[in-house]
Amino acid sequence: MDQDTKIQQYVLLAKGARGRGLTDLIATASADPAIFGFGELLDVPSIKELQGTDLAPHYALLQLFAYGTWADYLANAGSLPPLSPAQQLKLKQLTVASLAACDKVLPYARLQSALQIGSVRELEDFLINHCFYSGLVAAGKLDQKQGCLQVYDVLGRDVRPEQLPELTRRMGAWISAGEELLRAIEGRVSYTSSAAEAARAHREELEARVEEVKRNIKAEARANDALLDEGSLLDMMEEERL
Repeated sequence: MDQDTKIQQYVLLAKGARGRGLTDLIATASADPAIFGFGELLDVPSIKELQGTDLAPHYALLQLFAYGTWADYLANAGSLPPLSPAQQLKLKQLTVASLAACDKVLPYARLQSALQIGSVRELEDFLINHCFYSGLVAAGKLDQKQGCLQVYDVLGRDVRPEQLPELTRRMGAWISAGEELLRAIEGRVSYTSSAAEAARAHREELEARVEEVKRNIKAEARANDALLDEGSLLDMMEEERL
């Protein structure tokens, strides 16, 4: 089952749940290995109602999984519900996703610090087993010689509401650049088409000239042959007269 289908199931369950039912649902969803986006759950009215209640830490936990990292959890662990091993794994996967979205070359030392992993071997095992294969969090190459992860692709995470204006601005700039590039390509295509048409016309003109020259040469040759034949006839007539 894909992520969209599963998250919709959790959304439907959240709409009909209240209180502790919602906290259990948040715990289950945040540990689900198939889900890496939680923005739709945060938008469910019943979950929003957890804010300002004694269950608010569970809402904060869901926000952590939507936007935060392992370091954020460690910094606020005292005010958040404890994490199960599955939740810890998920949050570390999401941490890798956040780092990989910002930089395409991640030194091992930076990853070890962000994930609180002691050895390089343990880090590489985590990336291979939980990010490249089973987790499908990122695609990349482990460069042991340089001691870094080269990122090829990474899943997208939820965007904080306050980040939307900047994201919209950047998307607008990207679209404008794409449109400008498209215009440049269209101009180049138009120029190439015009040049090709001019070359075709020039070639046809040359071919017509060549054919004309050929015809003239043949006509001249025939005329010369006729003159030669006429000269031979006159010679014969002169010989007979003599």
